[in-house]
Parts: sequence; C-alpha cells; structure tokens
Amino acid sequence: MFIVNWELLSAYLFELTTRTKMEDLQKPISSLRCTMYLFSNYGVALINSKERNNLFMSGTLVSRRALGAAFSLMLAAALFARGQQAPLSLEGKTAEQVYNNIQVLQGIPADQLNPTMRVFEGSLGVGCFFCHVSDFSKDDKETKVSARKMITMVSAINKSSFGGLPIVTCNSCHHGSSIPIALLTLPEQADMLAEREPQPALPTADQILAKYVEALGGEQAIRKVTSRLITVTQQNLSLPTVPLPALLHVEQYEKAPNLTVTVTQVPDGIAEDGFDGNTVWSQDAHGHVTEAAGVAQTRGKRAADFYECLNLKQEYTRLVVQGKQKVGEREAYLVLGYLPDDFAERLFFDTQSGLLLRKITTVRTTVGDLPTGTEYDDYRDVGDGVKLPFLIRILAVSPTISATIHVQKVQENVVIDNAKFAKAESK
Repeated sequence: MFIVNWELLSAYLFELTTRTKMEDLQKPISSLRCTMYLFSNYGVALINSKERNNLFMSGTLVSRRALGAAFSLMLAAALFARGQQAPLSLEGKTAEQVYNNIQVLQGIPADQLNPTMRVFEGSLGVGCFFCHVSDFSKDDKETKVSARKMITMVSAINKSSFGGLPIVTCNSCHHGSSIPIALLTLPEQADMLAEREPQPALPTADQILAKYVEALGGEQAIRKVTSRLITVTQQNLSLPTVPLPALLHVEQYEKAPNLTVTVTQVPDGIAEDGFDGNTVWSQDAHGHVTEAAGVAQTRGKRAADFYECLNLKQEYTRLVVQGKQKVGEREAYLVLGYLPDDFAERLFFDTQSGLLLRKITTVRTTVGDLPTGTEYDDYRDVGDGVKLPFLIRILAVSPTISATIHVQKVQENVVIDNAKFAKAESK
C-alpha cells in the first residue's frame, strides 16, 4: 500500500552501501536516483559542474517512494573524490586501498567509508568540514587528529567488552553535540512533584494493527482498490547556506498484488524504477538498468506489496508493543517489528486515530547503526473511503539527506497494463 511503499527508500539506501560498480559512477549523477536514508559509496566518482547540478535532481538507483536523501551522500562522496583519485572498482577493496591517508579505519570495506562518515556527522551534529579541508586526505585540522584518537578509543572499548560489535559509538557521549555531554540533566521539580496517575495497560500489537486498518478505511474498502496512480512533488532539503535543489515531479503506478513503477522527470530525460513481481529494478535517463541485491531486494519486495497495511502481521516474525512515545505533539504507541535477516523496524501509531505516524528503519555501518525515518501526515480520504497520507517527510541525520513529499493527486482503480511494470531493458 502507498502508505508504506515510501519505505522502499531504506532498501535502496542499503543498496547504496553495497554497490561498487564504477560504470554506474561514471554516468551523470542524475542517473543515480537521488533518494534517501545516507549510505552511499558513490564517493569515488569524479563529477563535473553539470553533474553536480544534476546531483540534486534524480536518477534511478533509488525509488521515488523514498526519494530524498541519497543525493546528499553523493555530494559528500564527491568531495572525497575531488581530493582523492579512486581506482575503477571498489569491489573487494579496503578503505586504505581506495583512499589516501586512511589510518585508524584501515581494514573496513571501501564502500563503508562514506556511511561511516554519516554516523560521525549525525553523532556530533557537524558537517564534513568540521574535520576536513577541501583535500580530504590532508590532516590540516586538529579536529581530524582528535577524531582519530576517539575512533581508536571507541574501537578498543567495543573489541574488549562487546566482541567488536559497535555497541559504544560516538553518539553514546556526543548526542548531536561536538562536545561530549557528560553532565546529567536535572529534572524539573514540577515533574518530580506531579501526581502520578495510574497508566492503563497497553493494547496488544493485534489491537493496534486492527485499529490502523480501520483508520485507513477498513479492509473491505482497502481491498476494493486494485490499482493506483499517485502524482507527487518532492523537495529535497539542503543546509541553510545552500539553495534548495529544484522540485522533483514524480508519478507512481501501483497494481495489486505487488507491481509498482515510478516515473521521475530528470534534467536529461525520464528515469524509472519499480518491482515487476520478481525483481526490484531501476533505469536511469540514459537507459542503464540496475537491479537491487540482497537486503535491498528483500525490502523492495516487501514495500511493493499493494496491501502491505493488511499484511503487517504476516510480514514480521514478531511484533512487540514497546510503550508510548511522542511524535511531534501526538502520542503514539511504539511497536517493534522483527524481520528475518534484517533489523527490527520501529512503527509509531497514533494512540487516538490509530494511523501510522512514523516508521524508522536501520542500516548497520562500521561505527554504529544509522537510522532513517519516514513521517506520514495529512491523511485524507481519496474518495473511496480509504485514507492516504498527503504529506511525507524523510528524516535523516542531516538536512542534506532529508526531503518533504507532497501528494498532488491520487487516482484509484485506473486501468494499468501489466507491461507497464516490466523490467526495462538497458539501452
């Protein structure tokens, strides 16, 4: 269902962390679909000014259902490339074999270097140039020297106490500040003296999911819809000092049980990506076709389920109601959804309306887990008793890998030939 399909972003973000083919990198950046959640290894591509402009527009590798974040990772990666000439392939290489002057991160896969930098960025609330100069291989800043010492310290703690797993991370102490936050925060006395009210028992996961389906319009109404065409605009975000990239115009075609294709207008043509019932694929504006792999393929297949909102109980191996948390000003039930061979997902359902407010997925990096969130807002009846969110926010560790998506039009039960979803052929 459309509400969850935006989460294909996380699948493609995972794909971005594992892809290593330089022939993709040598194409215009617009051919690498600028989407979410953070973890690109495309940093070894040298790009010209035209490609830098296209960087913010689109491409294919990432589905528009999650459009929003990866484009900024490409930018950060390009900064590495400008100062460090990279070989034609990252496959099987370590960071020090690809980049110059790698000292404490020696031995990690080369395609993990940029995601690792994103963890540092989010943990300290800083950007690349907090530690780096334009030539990323140079050690001109004391902050870079200090960072190496901290990486060594954290690595030693994890190796000695946690079997090498990234349990202790930069964020364990920094919490978004460049200076570690060591002092305990004093509670407000009013909160300490406030009268405690007995807390009602939490609903079960089954009750929360049932209320969610009813809030969307009910299973009967949802199943009456068998196809959908959604038109959206997406605004990728940027740092306050950088102009916003141009607005993206996108159409998404969906058909039960699990067919989907997205068509995005990019500066040099049309980019498409989708799921044909067997394969998550994408085609850039130059005709190059790419298939997702591994966890990206699995996540993409799940996200393509037209009735995913009805199948959540079957999708997860276990659902646990963790408690209540705030999403903005609204109170939500937090439900952990456990998946086979993947990270648990965090689902936040409005305690009043029952609607899904936020979903958080995770990708593991060398120095810690990197979360990506999608918020769903402004639910509207699209004319058949079924509600869909008309405002979607992609939340990431930096504004440069975040986005806001506005649904402009929804057409249901439209006639769509199955050939529309067929995997494209490379041109």
